[in-house]
Amino acid sequence: MQHEVPAWLEKLQQPRALAGIAGLVLVLVVALIWVAWRWGIAEDRHELLQKQAAAGFLQAPSSSRSIRIDPRQTRVFSVGGGDLPQRVDLSIAAVTSSYERFRISITRDDGTLVLHAERMARDSNNDLKLSFNTSLLPAGRYRIRIDGYTRRGELEPFAETAMQVAGR
Repeated sequence: MQHEVPAWLEKLQQPRALAGIAGLVLVLVVALIWVAWRWGIAEDRHELLQKQAAAGFLQAPSSSRSIRIDPRQTRVFSVGGGDLPQRVDLSIAAVTSSYERFRISITRDDGTLVLHAERMARDSNNDLKLSFNTSLLPAGRYRIRIDGYTRRGELEPFAETAMQVAGR
Protein backbone atom coordinates (compact mmCIF):
# COMPACT_ATOMS: atom_id res chain seq x y z
CA MET A 1 0.00 0.00 0.00
CA GLN A 2 1.43 3.33 -1.05
CA HIS A 3 0.96 6.51 0.92
CA GLU A 4 0.81 9.84 -0.79
CA VAL A 5 3.05 12.47 0.82
CA PRO A 6 1.52 15.98 0.92
CA ALA A 7 3.28 18.68 -1.13
CA TRP A 8 4.17 20.79 1.90
CA LEU A 9 5.92 17.80 3.51
CA GLU A 10 7.89 17.16 0.34
CA LYS A 11 9.11 20.77 0.39
CA LEU A 12 10.25 20.36 4.00
CA GLN A 13 12.24 17.25 3.10
CA GLN A 14 14.41 19.10 0.59
CA PRO A 15 18.04 19.77 1.70
CA ARG A 16 17.67 23.58 1.61
CA ALA A 17 14.61 23.46 3.86
CA LEU A 18 16.30 21.05 6.28
CA ALA A 19 19.37 23.30 6.44
CA GLY A 20 17.14 26.31 7.13
CA ILE A 21 15.29 24.48 9.89
CA ALA A 22 18.59 23.34 11.43
CA GLY A 23 19.89 26.94 11.32
CA LEU A 24 16.73 28.23 12.96
CA VAL A 25 16.99 25.62 15.71
CA LEU A 26 20.65 26.57 16.27
CA VAL A 27 19.77 30.28 16.56
CA LEU A 28 17.01 29.45 19.06
CA VAL A 29 19.37 27.31 21.16
CA VAL A 30 21.98 30.10 21.23
CA ALA A 31 19.27 32.62 22.19
CA LEU A 32 18.06 30.41 25.03
CA ILE A 33 21.61 29.94 26.32
CA TRP A 34 22.15 33.71 26.23
CA VAL A 35 18.87 34.36 28.10
CA ALA A 36 19.79 31.75 30.74
CA TRP A 37 23.21 33.37 31.21
CA ARG A 38 21.68 36.86 31.56
CA TRP A 39 19.10 35.44 33.98
CA GLY A 40 21.93 34.34 36.27
CA ILE A 41 23.42 37.84 36.19
CA ALA A 42 20.02 39.35 36.97
CA GLU A 43 19.61 37.02 39.96
CA ASP A 44 23.04 38.03 41.28
CA ARG A 45 22.16 41.70 40.99
CA HIS A 46 18.81 41.07 42.67
CA GLU A 47 20.59 39.44 45.63
CA LEU A 48 22.96 42.42 45.85
CA LEU A 49 20.02 44.82 45.85
CA GLN A 50 18.28 42.77 48.54
CA LYS A 51 21.39 43.02 50.72
CA GLN A 52 21.62 46.76 50.10
CA ALA A 53 17.92 47.18 50.89
CA ALA A 54 18.42 45.39 54.20
CA ALA A 55 21.34 47.70 55.06
CA GLY A 56 19.69 50.83 53.68
CA PHE A 57 20.41 52.38 50.32
CA LEU A 58 21.26 55.97 51.04
CA GLN A 59 21.78 57.09 54.58
CA ALA A 60 22.11 60.65 55.79
CA PRO A 61 25.73 61.67 56.28
CA SER A 62 26.92 62.25 59.82
CA SER A 63 29.83 64.46 58.83
CA SER A 64 31.44 66.22 55.89
CA ARG A 65 34.94 65.78 54.62
CA SER A 66 36.73 67.98 52.10
CA ILE A 67 39.39 66.37 49.94
CA ARG A 68 41.56 68.19 47.41
CA ILE A 69 43.46 66.09 44.92
CA ASP A 70 45.65 66.69 41.92
CA PRO A 71 44.85 63.72 39.65
CA ARG A 72 48.15 64.08 37.81
CA GLN A 73 50.10 63.50 41.06
CA THR A 74 47.75 61.60 43.40
CA ARG A 75 47.62 57.89 42.63
CA VAL A 76 45.09 56.64 45.23
CA PHE A 77 43.10 58.36 47.96
CA SER A 78 40.70 56.87 50.51
CA VAL A 79 37.23 57.82 51.73
CA GLY A 80 34.79 56.28 54.17
CA GLY A 81 35.73 53.76 56.79
CA GLY A 82 33.63 55.01 59.68
CA ASP A 83 30.45 53.49 61.03
CA LEU A 84 28.35 56.32 59.62
CA PRO A 85 28.40 57.68 56.08
CA GLN A 86 30.17 60.91 55.21
CA ARG A 87 29.52 63.63 52.69
CA VAL A 88 32.67 63.98 50.61
CA ASP A 89 33.36 67.33 48.95
CA LEU A 90 35.95 66.51 46.31
CA SER A 91 38.03 69.30 44.73
CA ILE A 92 39.94 68.12 41.69
CA ALA A 93 42.76 70.34 40.44
CA ALA A 94 42.31 70.94 36.72
CA VAL A 95 45.00 73.44 35.84
CA THR A 96 45.19 73.61 32.05
CA SER A 97 44.58 76.08 29.28
CA SER A 98 43.48 73.40 26.81
CA TYR A 99 39.95 72.84 28.13
CA GLU A 100 37.14 74.94 29.54
CA ARG A 101 34.66 72.11 30.25
CA PHE A 102 35.27 68.65 31.69
CA ARG A 103 33.59 65.29 32.14
CA ILE A 104 34.17 63.24 35.30
CA SER A 105 33.42 59.51 35.37
CA ILE A 106 33.61 57.30 38.46
CA THR A 107 33.71 53.58 37.67
CA ARG A 108 34.22 50.50 39.79
CA ASP A 109 37.24 48.31 39.09
CA ASP A 110 35.01 45.91 37.15
CA GLY A 111 34.10 48.76 34.77
CA THR A 112 30.61 49.52 36.05
CA LEU A 113 29.84 53.23 35.72
CA VAL A 114 28.75 54.69 39.06
CA LEU A 115 28.69 58.44 38.47
CA HIS A 116 28.95 60.59 35.37
CA ALA A 117 29.17 64.40 35.47
CA GLU A 118 29.08 66.19 32.11
CA ARG A 119 30.32 69.63 31.05
CA MET A 120 31.67 70.70 34.43
CA ALA A 121 33.29 74.12 34.70
CA ARG A 122 36.16 75.01 37.01
CA ASP A 123 35.81 77.44 39.90
CA SER A 124 38.07 80.46 40.47
CA ASN A 125 40.78 78.19 41.93
CA ASN A 126 40.82 76.00 38.78
CA ASP A 127 39.18 73.16 40.71
CA LEU A 128 36.34 70.88 39.65
CA LYS A 129 33.90 70.39 42.55
CA LEU A 130 32.04 67.14 43.11
CA SER A 131 30.15 66.06 46.24
CA PHE A 132 28.76 62.63 47.07
CA ASN A 133 27.57 60.51 49.98
CA THR A 134 29.79 57.53 50.87
CA SER A 135 26.72 55.33 51.39
CA LEU A 136 26.23 55.62 47.62
CA LEU A 137 29.41 53.61 47.01
CA PRO A 138 29.99 50.07 48.29
CA ALA A 139 33.44 49.25 49.62
CA GLY A 140 36.03 48.74 46.92
CA ARG A 141 38.33 50.47 44.49
CA TYR A 142 37.10 53.04 41.96
CA ARG A 143 38.67 54.89 39.04
CA ILE A 144 38.06 58.58 38.56
CA ARG A 145 38.63 59.65 34.98
CA ILE A 146 38.67 63.29 33.92
CA ASP A 147 38.24 64.12 30.24
CA GLY A 148 38.40 67.59 28.72
CA TYR A 149 36.18 68.96 25.97
CA THR A 150 38.10 70.52 23.08
CA ARG A 151 36.87 73.64 21.32
CA ARG A 152 35.21 71.39 18.73
CA GLY A 153 33.33 69.49 21.47
CA GLU A 154 35.40 66.30 21.32
CA LEU A 155 36.59 64.54 24.46
CA GLU A 156 40.27 64.05 25.22
CA PRO A 157 41.72 62.26 28.28
CA PHE A 158 43.03 64.75 30.84
CA ALA A 159 43.87 62.77 33.98
CA GLU A 160 42.97 59.67 35.97
CA THR A 161 43.25 58.70 39.61
CA ALA A 162 41.96 55.95 41.91
CA MET A 163 39.77 56.08 45.00
CA GLN A 164 39.53 53.44 47.71
CA VAL A 165 36.23 53.30 49.58
CA ALA A 166 36.52 51.61 52.97
CA GLY A 167 33.59 49.53 54.15
CA ARG A 168 31.38 50.23 57.10
